[in-house]
Amino acid sequence: MKKLNYLFIILSSASLLLYGGEMTQRSFEATLKKCEAEDNGAACAKLYYYFISSKRAYLADLQLDKQKALYYAKKACVLNDRDGCVTAGMTLYYGDQHAGIARDKESGRGLLKKACELGQDDVCTFFLNPNF
Repeated sequence: MKKLNYLFIILSSASLLLYGGEMTQRSFEATLKKCEAEDNGAACAKLYYYFISSKRAYLADLQLDKQKALYYAKKACVLNDRDGCVTAGMTLYYGDQHAGIARDKESGRGLLKKACELGQDDVCTFFLNPNF
């Protein structure tokens, strides 16, 4: 009985991994299309997370790429997506020396200001404080 339980767990896990990977690959491709072909700001903002997070685990060809992640966050901001503005703004404000992203407080603050103008209220009260 124990062997049967282990077999069930292994098969279930393998199935979930394969199915989950397929869904993530499809989701990534659909999101990329929405961003690139349809100029969908929310899709561009979502792409940021594909290039920096564990979602890459299901995508064999996708590597950690913070420069590309920043590119998509900035594109999202240009398309008036407030999440993209926050993400790009914070990334630039603090920089990331390991990824080769220079700290640029002025540009970062500009993107955070746009996020505030787009309705991201927590950015308005905290990050745009003159003491920040």
